[in-house]
Amino acid sequence: MTLPTDLTFLAPPGEAADWRVVVLCDAAAATGVFEKLPGTPDELADRTGLEPQALRVVLDALGALGVLESDDNGRFMLGATAPEPAALATVRHHARALRRWATALEPRLRGEPTRDPAGITDPDMFHDALAANARKVAPEVVDVCLRRFPEARRVLDLGGLHGEYSLEFTRGGLRATMQDQPAMIEVARRRGRLEAAGVELYEGSFFDTVPEGPFDLAFCSGITHTFDGERNRTLFGNLRPVIAPGGGVAVVTFLRGRNPLTPLFAVQMLVNDNGGDTHTEAEYRAWLGEAGFTVDERVLDLPGQGSRSVLFAV
Repeated sequence: MTLPTDLTFLAPPGEAADWRVVVLCDAAAATGVFEKLPGTPDELADRTGLEPQALRVVLDALGALGVLESDDNGRFMLGATAPEPAALATVRHHARALRRWATALEPRLRGEPTRDPAGITDPDMFHDALAANARKVAPEVVDVCLRRFPEARRVLDLGGLHGEYSLEFTRGGLRATMQDQPAMIEVARRRGRLEAAGVELYEGSFFDTVPEGPFDLAFCSGITHTFDGERNRTLFGNLRPVIAPGGGVAVVTFLRGRNPLTPLFAVQMLVNDNGGDTHTEAEYRAWLGEAGFTVDERVLDLPGQGSRSVLFAV
């Protein structure tokens, strides 16, 4: 057994990680088991304070799946299919998606409230999971944006979360401002790497306010599909006054009806129960047009970007 290279819940059909590996690794990480390896079940139970029988069952299962292996003395250690440390947050984010799909789909289909409220319960894990994915694609995405707006000098990264795009823009010589909710800005400030690179942090809802411009580019990646049409209208309306002459907006998203993995991403938006969805190209054109933008005729599909597309508007 080998571990797929794509450990997200958006891996192509037939290539997703074994759900048992995902759930077991999440449990082991959350309870500190991986941090206390190597050891026998009894040694690990002493170090972690976990229930011995339950721990033994989980260790044996991880061993059967190749995530752990044991020596002749019964001491468990990481095995051949253990996720790399840098990928563990992605696996844990995947586990939360599995739980959400398992518990929220039926209530949503019945029009009933979901059993557990949606939301970011672990900002650090959420930060690390999305950062790991963004780090792989940020150079190409930013390059596409700068080819469209070669004169851009100041960029607003909306809902930037981890700041990987802001960092990439600063490497390209731009002055970057990242706006997000207070919980995520607190993580960014505590980590320190964004401000050290010159990224300005701005906390608050962009439905209420956005930083004072002018900005040559407003970069919206990973946010518009988490909201409904009314809130996207508000967002684009708030952006129009802070865009400099000749500047514009880049929307990186999953367009409904355009890419094969978009329907799977739509399920995640459904179970989040926040009004989000994968919207159509026509909807984006209408919302941006109402805000006073003109959308480029051509929509770019980003190869290897998890079926995402980018719309530019000026």
